[in-house]
Amino acid sequence: MKVLETAFLEDSNLTVVYIDCRTLGSTSQFSDQTLPIGRRCLALFRDFLLAIHHALLEHIVEYPSAQANDAWEAAVRLESIVTEPLTKLRANRVETEAIDERSTQAGVNGTIALSPKGMAEVKLGTNVCSTHARNDRQNTEYTVETEDKIIFPELYRHLRDVLKFAETNIVILVDEWSSLPADVQPYLAEFLKRGVLPLKEATMKISALEYRCKFSNHTPNGLIGFELGADIATAPDLDDYYVFDRNPNQITDVYADMLFRHLTSELEEDYLQKTFNVSSGRQLASRLFTERATCAELSRACEGVVRDLINIFTKAFFDSQRRGRDSIDKLSIVDSARQWFEQDKAQYLDDELQGVLRKIVDDVIGKRRARSFLLPRELERHPIVQRLFDARVIHPMQRGYADKDNPGVRYNIYSIDYGTYVDLLGTSKEPELDLIERDEPDIVVPFDDKRSIRRIVLHREVLGD
Repeated sequence: MKVLETAFLEDSNLTVVYIDCRTLGSTSQFSDQTLPIGRRCLALFRDFLLAIHHALLEHIVEYPSAQANDAWEAAVRLESIVTEPLTKLRANRVETEAIDERSTQAGVNGTIALSPKGMAEVKLGTNVCSTHARNDRQNTEYTVETEDKIIFPELYRHLRDVLKFAETNIVILVDEWSSLPADVQPYLAEFLKRGVLPLKEATMKISALEYRCKFSNHTPNGLIGFELGADIATAPDLDDYYVFDRNPNQITDVYADMLFRHLTSELEEDYLQKTFNVSSGRQLASRLFTERATCAELSRACEGVVRDLINIFTKAFFDSQRRGRDSIDKLSIVDSARQWFEQDKAQYLDDELQGVLRKIVDDVIGKRRARSFLLPRELERHPIVQRLFDARVIHPMQRGYADKDNPGVRYNIYSIDYGTYVDLLGTSKEPELDLIERDEPDIVVPFDDKRSIRRIVLHREVLGD
């Protein structure tokens, strides 16, 4: 994700938001299960939106458009939608009072005039005026209520205005999605689907572990969260893409290039070139190792897990230096893979997983001298299988394999971790490491290039059921 962020940042017309889900939320949202699910989800959603808001503000300042002032004002309105609770007045009591007002006014007027005979003439007059008025007086007592929620139409409108006035599109890179609580994930996905995905100017990419993520949930009211394929598309499965056995030469080059990039970013400029005369991944595979085959052994040992690749390489490099060698040899790879398995994987397996793994190893490696096996597709969601996969002691080679000997039945093909049989390498019990290229009754052909593996099918009873 960080590499994608760097690539997207080169385009000034894009606003890039990198969100690491491990930095979101508070302790109460993760530890206090008594809090309402809506409150926990809304707080996380606000964290998402605030990260988006801050990135947009930075873009407006660094790359001002012709309507930068309008964009800034729209961003301020967006912030109020995100941070301020919804306020409304509620009438508690209404009092109506009717008042009758009556009034009467009376008056006397007169005039005095002299007649020609000198006599005084007096004229008197009276007038009476009566008025009647009715006034209605109403007194209303209000209370101010605040509701902690975000109105999606308002959010959509203000976010669209910011992007329009700033003349930018937004790319949201979400990393470590699986670190969020499982019960919160579908609701957070629903909020993002309603608040962000409708924007045609928005692109979202999510990095996640398959068995630790729950993007949707079926409720009595319908589906909550992302509908894969309709709301959001799935990218290629990296576990499947980086299978060493599919194309050993290509995968060795890919991993060598990864190591080269990591080392280049951490070491002094041109250090590899000056010290080892290495300026590319291919050169690293041939010069930092005793031979290219040693780098290929490292690629096999990591079993498609980049974390394992880097840690085994690090241990092997320092082991070679300790032994006074200028390059990494196969012995260092084997010893480092063994240490990494014991330190990072084996010690975190509980008794139940240890027992199941022992059964698999005894059956696949001990009896059949192989390192891969078939598991019926319906068992891929079995808790034991998921936990072994999360512990990185079994690795997927291919999903949905259709065996011609069992029409209608599909299997997933897994390989056992390199660390489980590393001590057997070079002995009479060493399993077959390379794919088989001969036709035998117990052989299946899962790959396009007709290379084969032994037909070893494990069933539910191996998992302890």
